[in-house]
Amino acid sequence: MGEEKILRFSPRPNRANEIAWQPWGEGAFQRAAREGKPVLLSISAVWCHWCHVMDETSYSDGAVIDLVNERYVPIRVDSDRHPDINSRYNQGGWPTTAFLSPDGLILAGATYLPPESMRKALERISDLYYQHGAEIARPEEEILLAEVREEEPGLDLVRETGELVLRAWDRAYGGLGSAPKFPQPDAIALGLELFADENKREYLDFALSTLKAMIRGNLLDREEGGFFRYSTTRDWSIPHYEKMLSDNAALLSVLIKAYGTSGEEIFRRTALETAAYIRRTLSDGVSRFYGSQDADEEYYLLKAGQREGRTPPTVDRTVYTDLAAGAAMSFLEAGTALGRDEYLSQALADLEFLWSGSYREGDGMAHYHDEAPHRWGLLDDQVVAALAFLKAYGYTGDGVHLQRAEILLRLILDQYWDDANCDLLDTASVHSLPGLKPEPAGPFGRSQAAEAMLNYWAFSGDEGWHRSAGRILAGRSRGSASLGIMATPLAKAANLYLRGPLLVKVTCRPGETGRAFLKASLLSPRPRLILILSKVGRIIEDKTRAEVCTMEACHFRTAKPNELAGYLEVREELLEEVEES
Repeated sequence: MGEEKILRFSPRPNRANEIAWQPWGEGAFQRAAREGKPVLLSISAVWCHWCHVMDETSYSDGAVIDLVNERYVPIRVDSDRHPDINSRYNQGGWPTTAFLSPDGLILAGATYLPPESMRKALERISDLYYQHGAEIARPEEEILLAEVREEEPGLDLVRETGELVLRAWDRAYGGLGSAPKFPQPDAIALGLELFADENKREYLDFALSTLKAMIRGNLLDREEGGFFRYSTTRDWSIPHYEKMLSDNAALLSVLIKAYGTSGEEIFRRTALETAAYIRRTLSDGVSRFYGSQDADEEYYLLKAGQREGRTPPTVDRTVYTDLAAGAAMSFLEAGTALGRDEYLSQALADLEFLWSGSYREGDGMAHYHDEAPHRWGLLDDQVVAALAFLKAYGYTGDGVHLQRAEILLRLILDQYWDDANCDLLDTASVHSLPGLKPEPAGPFGRSQAAEAMLNYWAFSGDEGWHRSAGRILAGRSRGSASLGIMATPLAKAANLYLRGPLLVKVTCRPGETGRAFLKASLLSPRPRLILILSKVGRIIEDKTRAEVCTMEACHFRTAKPNELAGYLEVREELLEEVEES
């Protein structure tokens, strides 16, 4: 746990470091048991505005500092660096203030607590624990499911989730639900996909109106680019000012698809601005993508000219494997669809950095890298990296990417698949932190794992990967209704599993890149396209060509990019872009 020796507090003046924070580990819980004290768990993040406020107020209050140090064993956890702890103990937002027993049971929990409330909570909970701590114990045995049944996910999961999205759609202001309102790029992507599948106009209206509302509202930083994390108001007028790599990368991909589907320039322009912001601020511009940029309301309310000379909000320059791999995928798309070679180069360099800097044989990908790799054993890092390497193989034809993806996929089946319960787990048991057992994977990790295996199936033709994806999706298909709109990533993966991919196979002649064919594919409104670029020494008629196939047969073949664009229903106003590339 050496990576936790340097804790990260608010960048502004505070006394939070006067609390004797411990890293998560057996030592802290053993001390709590030995001393008969409850545990105070603080889950924070460097991008989190209210985490900084709590550092500057509650955790800088002298009485709070004394109470915590005298009556508790305090543990400080970085949410980005330890997503497994966050997923189990988060109390509905950041910061999380959780009170635990020495066995790790939650006694009470909240988010931000101002100093007076924090003092009262510390006193009351410690008093109650001293009086009744002996009565708090884990159940002597767990109740296990008597039978585990696998059920293949059906299109009802996809359609029901789509209908849930439409019911949650705020038709007046765009987005889902009321305040606070988040971008929800997975829901937008599902809407575009279901419009293409079922020609139901409502799905397209939902997706395009939501993106336009965010762009024209204040969720988009008009001065420096990039989307803020969420809006505190229904009409997107008052954002919460953090900027997250995950949100911006996902929205970049959705904007490109919206541009190809609608042909509207607003989406192309915003995609270019978003990619430029990521490259300029959330990356080193070469090979590393950074996690987030801090919130600073005073700074962001200034116009561009007023910002000159002022220090911009802090960027967390930690490289998180799952987030960086996701950004690399979006940059592969942006570089190809928008004609920016520098984005392609950065995406490939990032994947090379992740493999060389964060991969360890037998353990897979570490969760984050801050001049050294840390925290192995988290599912999301393995599955997103595997999917990114597969995308890189599809865009470049370089077999090294395919080999790396296969290594990670086999590791997932070996270390994260619970054969006894036929389910995918969120952590590898060998790397689980003390007090945390592996749990069933969440919607994101499960969907990304299935999607990666389906992509590998498309490249290799090995039906075993298709079966494995089905088993992963079956693990939660019956319980997805309880997830509501949070089931959108599962619905997208299930749609790929059930309806299958549409393969665009591009074979290049020597010295060619096939870029125009790849661009035509990315500007298509057709869903579930998987690109497969092959480079050979000599091809028929010495011409680069493209074929469009399902997993059963090929249905179209051409040596002309504009003919491929026509077959893939690329809008006429975008055909000129294909011809120019």
